[in-house]
Amino acid sequence: MKKLFTLAALAIAALSAQAKDYTDVLKVVVNGGAMPEKKTTVSIDQNADQTYKLSLNNLTLTDDGVTLGVGNIVVDNVAGATEGDVTTLEANRTIQITAGDIPGLAWTGPMLGDVPIDMRAEIRGEKLYFIIDIDMMEKMKQLINVQFGDGGYQIGNAGFESFHTATFVDGENKYSSDEPDSWHSFNSGVTKGEGFMAMLLKLALYNGSTSKSTDVRPGSTGDSSVVIKSSVVAGITANGTMTTGRMQAGNMDAKNAANCAFLDMSKTDLDDNGDPFYTVLNGQPDSLAVWVKFKQGQVVEDYPYANVSAVITDGTYYQDPEDKEYTNVVAKAQDKKVESKDAAWQRLSIPFDYDTYSANNAEAKALLVTISTNAEPGAGSKDENNPDSVWVDDIELIYNSTVTGISLRGEALAGFEADSTEYWVTIKNGSTDVKADEVAVTTDAKGMKVSVSSVDVDCIGGGSDITVSAMGGDLKNRKTYVIHTRSEEFMTGIGELEAEGDTVEAVYNLSGQRVETPAKGQVYVVKYANGKTVKTVKK
Repeated sequence: MKKLFTLAALAIAALSAQAKDYTDVLKVVVNGGAMPEKKTTVSIDQNADQTYKLSLNNLTLTDDGVTLGVGNIVVDNVAGATEGDVTTLEANRTIQITAGDIPGLAWTGPMLGDVPIDMRAEIRGEKLYFIIDIDMMEKMKQLINVQFGDGGYQIGNAGFESFHTATFVDGENKYSSDEPDSWHSFNSGVTKGEGFMAMLLKLALYNGSTSKSTDVRPGSTGDSSVVIKSSVVAGITANGTMTTGRMQAGNMDAKNAANCAFLDMSKTDLDDNGDPFYTVLNGQPDSLAVWVKFKQGQVVEDYPYANVSAVITDGTYYQDPEDKEYTNVVAKAQDKKVESKDAAWQRLSIPFDYDTYSANNAEAKALLVTISTNAEPGAGSKDENNPDSVWVDDIELIYNSTVTGISLRGEALAGFEADSTEYWVTIKNGSTDVKADEVAVTTDAKGMKVSVSSVDVDCIGGGSDITVSAMGGDLKNRKTYVIHTRSEEFMTGIGELEAEGDTVEAVYNLSGQRVETPAKGQVYVVKYANGKTVKTVKK
């Protein structure tokens, strides 16, 4: 019987140790410079003790055609916190990078010794997303950032580097254009209506409005952007439009809301690249940043603006422009007055408005972005040979990550600055042992992830060491604050450097921890039997 139990335990351990592989895009940035992205496979093991092991094996970097072998990055024994279908992993430690097994490559990782890493990861359903920050400034003068996947926090193909051919089929006729991956225009659209009306509306889907361009924004690390162009259909101006959802032609009147971009996560339709007609969103971004260049082919003084619109929804049906009041909206970021500015590249930063739609109590699950050559339907250039054009490059969802204040028991932490991470606080009234639920943190972000922990310390009069971990809603830009709360007794009498003669009752370091064997040259707080407390240096 004992042998059977042993075999069962081994079987359970082996089962729990089976690895799951995830394949996604790996991005590496060294000192702010991005390396070429590539598809990579990462393994996650769950150990018998329910901790996790993340393995990024055979990491190589390629730059200017030269391949550098880094090695195997393995982070083991990482505790996980699961909520719903999301498991969060965090680790801040040093690791050793081992040699990979690709023949013919020299591996630099094993020569680095201890490598400090700060890892944040999410396992969400069938997707893995992680950020690893590696601070090698002392050894190599390098700050390295490794990102795997996007976690549903960004828009796919945000740099417009990859395109596919979209084709609208009408009987034996096919109409094609290049659409950016994860984005859509008219050739991948649908009509709404029947009979003769539907036949006429198909005309609007013949002309794809997107194509690849080599005109990129200043400072771009990519090679391409997308250009959106208007067209004239049956004498009516059709604004050039691109969306993360799907285009619909529903009425011959250009201003009718049946002509729209829409998303519906219940739909299973896929585009010609095999992607759905919606963008998954798991975060709450604070703003949308995008580079655009706008040129009116034929200047229309009454309607001089292009349009950028982003709407966060709960994933149920939504269309832009709206045909009714929708209660599934979480937030909107819209700029309907994008100026040409002499057709120069410009970076737009558009804040999301959550307050207006807070009463909807909708959960963020999807994002619909729509960019058009004119803010007014059908109001652009009517010259078929000189269309309106909008170039788009490097679109990004911005997640703020600044802590603006910390308070203890309702009292603001005096002298708080976002970049100062350690504080000593004198507690004059009440218990010096401050608990985590007595700490409040304010930020400049909608979806910032903040955790607070508190540990009581054995020191004169008692006290706590409080740790505040604050991380951007997309797991980037983490900062940790440490607050030491101490009694007034501990914090006073700290001026003298030489101890007075009397029996020593206890010795504490400056973190308030009791020390049995003081080290030479270090500063300590010494408590004497006569009740006197002084700060002194061990000689």
